[in-house]
Amino acid sequence: MMNKTIKFINAYIKSMRPYTFFITGIAGILGLLLIENNGEIWRNIIILILLFTSYGINQVINDFLGIKEDKYNAPLRPIVSGELNKRAAVLTTIFLFIIGTVATYFLNPYALIIYFLAYLMNIIYEWMKSIPFLGNIWFGLMIGLAPIYGALASSNLSLYDIINYPNLIYIFILVVTSSSALCYYTYFKDYEGDKKVGKNTLIVFFGPQKVRYLNLPTTILPFFLTWVFIQFGFLSFRFNYIFLFFISVAFLFSLYAGFFCFKKLDKAKKALELNFECTSLFLSSLLILINPIIGIFLFILSFIFIKIFYYLMYKKDFY
Repeated sequence: MMNKTIKFINAYIKSMRPYTFFITGIAGILGLLLIENNGEIWRNIIILILLFTSYGINQVINDFLGIKEDKYNAPLRPIVSGELNKRAAVLTTIFLFIIGTVATYFLNPYALIIYFLAYLMNIIYEWMKSIPFLGNIWFGLMIGLAPIYGALASSNLSLYDIINYPNLIYIFILVVTSSSALCYYTYFKDYEGDKKVGKNTLIVFFGPQKVRYLNLPTTILPFFLTWVFIQFGFLSFRFNYIFLFFISVAFLFSLYAGFFCFKKLDKAKKALELNFECTSLFLSSLLILINPIIGIFLFILSFIFIKIFYYLMYKKDFY
């Protein structure tokens, strides 16, 4: 019985794809720090657990809803191969969702709206991704909820109070833009399977050979908007050279990732790894504007662990 339970937990965690944790985690920390909250340690720990695992739990939902295309795109994923029992996975996900609901309610009832919306948007995303461009934006908006959740859950703010924090609004836009770019690159990997089952994603609609010319503008846009927001004072943070160094590193690495995907369409899985790393580096760079120590720590940590987790997935050709 114990051995069976351990195997189930292992399969469930693999389905969560731990390399995804840093995206919603770092995005949520941006919101948490933006409101200058000095809440209790236990409260922040609960928020971080919910933020870092939210992407992973939603990945399990995606696997359940997308079995049809994943039979071609990722046949070795636990829920597709049968390693992870579908019924047990659904019940576990519902259980974790309920725990998150209760925890969020006690943190801040207003944050429940964002919590429910994020899961609902993820379910709808399975159909939205069939609409070129709109699917990418929808995904970006879904991840963009993370900083808003972080801000609400760590405070007593209402949704209306958010308008008093313009920095949060601009960070939301930057998270949406960078996450939409990440979504764009995921579609290269899933091209064959999506095409076979009629998922008309952006890559399927135009074809990878044509759409790859969007790599450069897609990659540059989040950095360009960051420059605009800082240059024109929309983000009320003082410019510093530490931020300049790290955002430059993130930018150069992102250019490399976009160019890699442009030249090597047959290496789409490797390109996606690079863009998960790029997204975490970009979000961590934004954190450096608010808290250099936390930002630099997550800049380095996320890069290392995404590479490690992705290597484990790649080695088993499971994702």
